Amino acid sequence: MSSNIIVTNSDEVYILTLHRTFKIKILHLIKDLNDRLDSIIITRTRDITNMVNVKFNTNLTETTVQEIINCLNNGEMNELFHSFDINQLLNDYMTSSVIDTKATLVCLKPFTKKCISCGEDLDVVFNQYINIYNLDKIIKGGVYYSKCNRCHQNFYPNYFEKLTNGKRFVTTNCLYNQEYIYFGGKKAYSTQLLINFTSLFLRQYSGFENFENSYNLSLKKYHNLNSNKSAAHEITSEISREYFSNIWFIYQLSLYTFFMNDLREFEIPGLLDNNSIYDFFYINYDQWYNDFVNHWATHHRTHPCAATRKNIDPGCMRCFECTEEFPDGIYIGCGNTPKAKSGLCEPCRESILLKDSETSLLTDDDKGVYDDPLMGCNVSRGDRFVGLEKRSSQGIIYTLSPCGIVVGFDEIFRSESCFIALRHLFKSIHVINSQYHQYLPKMIIYDNACSLNIYFWNRYGKSDRNRHIPQTLSSKFISECSFFIDRFHQPNHKRPMCQKERNLDYIHTDEAAKSINTEVAEQRNSVLKQYHNALSSYSSKKARIAYLVLFHLMNCERNTCDNQFEYSRKYVKDTINTTITYFSRLNNDIKKTPTANSETTVVFQPTSYEIKQSHCLYPPEQQHNPTNEKPTKKLIQQNKIKQQ
Repeated sequence: MSSNIIVTNSDEVYILTLHRTFKIKILHLIKDLNDRLDSIIITRTRDITNMVNVKFNTNLTETTVQEIINCLNNGEMNELFHSFDINQLLNDYMTSSVIDTKATLVCLKPFTKKCISCGEDLDVVFNQYINIYNLDKIIKGGVYYSKCNRCHQNFYPNYFEKLTNGKRFVTTNCLYNQEYIYFGGKKAYSTQLLINFTSLFLRQYSGFENFENSYNLSLKKYHNLNSNKSAAHEITSEISREYFSNIWFIYQLSLYTFFMNDLREFEIPGLLDNNSIYDFFYINYDQWYNDFVNHWATHHRTHPCAATRKNIDPGCMRCFECTEEFPDGIYIGCGNTPKAKSGLCEPCRESILLKDSETSLLTDDDKGVYDDPLMGCNVSRGDRFVGLEKRSSQGIIYTLSPCGIVVGFDEIFRSESCFIALRHLFKSIHVINSQYHQYLPKMIIYDNACSLNIYFWNRYGKSDRNRHIPQTLSSKFISECSFFIDRFHQPNHKRPMCQKERNLDYIHTDEAAKSINTEVAEQRNSVLKQYHNALSSYSSKKARIAYLVLFHLMNCERNTCDNQFEYSRKYVKDTINTTITYFSRLNNDIKKTPTANSETTVVFQPTSYEIKQSHCLYPPEQQHNPTNEKPTKKLIQQNKIKQQ
């Protein structure tokens, strides 16, 4: 065949001769490297030679490579390579008014080529154009989908839809190792951008509003630097924090669900409006919270840290609550957004609420908590409603292990009183599988442990009206725990009971007790205070979800399991079949507490932190002084008279 080729000019002779000496692909690689590496690099020719020889297993010398580079620079090989600007070529083509094309630089294709139910091969069909948000630009992209007529399912880049009921689901393959995330609508986000916000959230304490402003400003700056401002694949637009936050929450909560459970699929909202997102939160939150407490309270079974402990955070959705431990009911507050100029949400306006003086009889009328010179405590933690003139919540109450892992949390919309702390502990223990209770710590370290201990034992197993905590699995567990004040707050407590019975270093002098980090709550609070602006902007429906994701991400990072992909599924499977050994080992290292009601083990440490948030204020008739002063003897006596 070669004998039939007729060489017509010197350029063709040059090309044929060159090709017999060097393969075209070698010349192409040398040209690309020559274009990429700056001429100022001293070892440039040597570097290109080494890379070409390694790639093609050749023995080219630096002299030969330099001659080829000289020919390229002098234009002697122009006939071999084009000189078009590919971006400009695509730009002109995609913006042409006479050309019908669906060409885009990014094509989001279905996550599977086969139906995940029947295994049938699927045809890919174009769906629509969308905006794709990257770290430094917004580009035009195309979404493709495939349909299984046998199973009545549509498959998209990051989810599949069951046509029989219109529900959408994600799988691990939908999310893991994907370059872009698309859950419907007209927008998709690069995984790098989602990870970037997560990092800013954890390290720079940035909320969605600040991220929106920063991202949009960056796009304007990048656009001004771009010499080709008419590129069709780049879109002059802005990111919307509402839409972006919804996608980020769905993405993180889906990863969280697959982290905690070995599931085949997980349902996500069919629509991306706020109502659908809030329904998504409401339906799944209890299970998410149960998974959180169960997993992180017993994380030592598979991935032990240095130690373990508890802490406390803010979140309730009801004003009045009855539990097994508080059968007569307790007023815990309300996190709903209040009506304008009323201070109350609609349900609270329609409810009959007790006055502040009446609720104190249900919660804080405890002989010996403050007034007894020997058994009482000089540090007050009385319960108060927040006055109507102070439109902010009290914060969060959460529980930590000594290694810094958050193992439970709640929102608090009233002052941090004893029954709020006990309710949180009861709730945390209640959701933990009872078969693991034997491995949980039985030492509670709290900045007001003295009052908490008195409050609990004044009620536990008693039959007095309004002073009754019946025996349940959770309350029985608390009755077996030792109560100690953390070392940071110990100097503030002056009564003998606080300095002895509730002093960890007084009761335990061994090294195991000394090694317990009782200040971990204060250390965590120093971090959480940085989130004041970011978290205070959330509505009541998003706040507890934000805390759930935040604490989980913090725990993953601290527990070195922040790779939420393949690791997570193995981690869950191992968790199911592994026996806890850590707590029992440490329990044996600490001496028994010389009190009748408790054993000494690792610690649960409750703590609280104030996050200002707009919430419903109640009751409207109360005008209690919102100071931190301890109750006077006169006020205590008045409460006793009212109770009688």
